[in-house]
Amino acid sequence: MNFLISFCFCLYISLLPSFGTPAVLGSSKKGGWYNSLKTSILELADSGITHVWLPPPHANGTEGCSPEGYTISMHRELKFLFTARHEKGIKAIDVVINHRAAVKQDENGLWSIFEGGKPDGRLDFNASLICRDDNDHPFGTGNPDTGDNFPFTADMDHRNPRLQSELSDWMIWLKTEIGFDGWRFDYAIGYGSSLTKLYMDRTLPEFAVAEYWRIGGVVTTFDMTTKYIMDVAVEGELWRLKDSNGKPPGLIGIKPEGAVTFIDNHETWSQNCCLSHLIKVRLGYAYILTHPGTPSIFYDHFFEWGWPKDPIRNLTAIRARNGINSKSSVTVLAAEVMKIWPRLDLGDLDPTNSNFHVARSGDDFAVWERNELEKAC
Repeated sequence: MNFLISFCFCLYISLLPSFGTPAVLGSSKKGGWYNSLKTSILELADSGITHVWLPPPHANGTEGCSPEGYTISMHRELKFLFTARHEKGIKAIDVVINHRAAVKQDENGLWSIFEGGKPDGRLDFNASLICRDDNDHPFGTGNPDTGDNFPFTADMDHRNPRLQSELSDWMIWLKTEIGFDGWRFDYAIGYGSSLTKLYMDRTLPEFAVAEYWRIGGVVTTFDMTTKYIMDVAVEGELWRLKDSNGKPPGLIGIKPEGAVTFIDNHETWSQNCCLSHLIKVRLGYAYILTHPGTPSIFYDHFFEWGWPKDPIRNLTAIRARNGINSKSSVTVLAAEVMKIWPRLDLGDLDPTNSNFHVARSGDDFAVWERNELEKAC
């Protein structure tokens, strides 16, 4: 049963910068982010967290998700972090392979020199490995792009055999030498799903999720539909949480084992597409942690907001105790706002008539659990 917590390159809280501002892994936290995260491993394990989405492990441009090269500048810190993490059974994911930023200009003033940082020249790219139809980098001579264009940085030609081989070797090295267990494929919509499958087959990750907003694909994907429906549902439009078949809307109602659910991440936070009210955030976690799919917990919500972590911990415990997992089935009996009076007959909707008790409650939500379950545990 997986719980994914996302550690983003920048922590997007109300007073910190968004993607437009430079950030460095060693800044803001004493000893660097990786060393700081090592001190949180025990707390994460005790809270039921099984995976962490770490900051990108390679040399970065100013935005964190724009790799300039593939050297690991904090190799020692990562090794120490992964050793501590593995001892507590926590796995780590992340990788950015769709695009990369140039490090130098060529003789014509074009930013077209891409250095991989390897002494043997591997991962040193030139125009032949850049898609020919990249609007922002018209000097590319590679194959046409197989996905959406990524602005500002160069879209790599993932149909090129050399690129496929060298990136696969680098990802395998991240697993065997550094300790990564899987991938969060950044901007996977930027290349064809058959190419994602190629990297999956060659690297065999323990877990993988793609930053992909269309149903389908060969790995789990972030359930954007559930996120945006939930955003309006917690504002009062509860009817949206039940589709015509009595299932949750979004990917969790169609293919829950392929869905990673979330309240917010660095993308929605930086674009102001987020739940900012504390009560609404709690409602969101009450929903995703009691539903199928693989729920993820935003770093800011867990560590930076200052409100008690007990609600999330209690909900993860309820999820584990009841065996809720990515493939669990769910039927929505009702999704509406009701004023409950003592004389109102709720019929089958009254949990107290079916040997249930309240396991956790808060502002505008309650989670019921069968009485027999607690005795059996």
